[in-house]
Amino acid sequence: MSLNQSVSEVQMKQHYMLVIAAGLLVSASSFAKVNDVPKGALVVRYGAANTDANYASQDGYPGTLQNVSALCSKANSGVDQAKVEALIKTDTGRSKDLKQAGGTNASTLVNKNATVSTDPQPGNPNHCIISNIELKNIKGAWQMFALK
Repeated sequence: MSLNQSVSEVQMKQHYMLVIAAGLLVSASSFAKVNDVPKGALVVRYGAANTDANYASQDGYPGTLQNVSALCSKANSGVDQAKVEALIKTDTGRSKDLKQAGGTNASTLVNKNATVSTDPQPGNPNHCIISNIELKNIKGAWQMFALK
């Protein structure tokens, strides 16, 4: 074995290590994004959130749902009428025709194997998405509130 061959092998090993390290960094940043809503955050879903019909147009319906649109507070919060209404007011594009919404804590969803991540939208800075949750598990998660 020549000295040039040994140097080439070392360089190849270094290259592979850099590729692996880059992959790990990408995976870590993706994982952080998936879990960036505090577990105690208030999560609100418009409409009859405890019914099948509320999720019929979602990815994965009727099985494991993906990218379910919701609102999430940025900090730990209880679930009550005033807090639900305050969070809804941050969504300037919401339809005024909506008569009800469901509220829960992110931990309730996470404990059912869901992921909850921020997804800010124009006019809706507290938009978030819920993924990897079975329909049967998300339906019972909500305390319902009438909207004024």
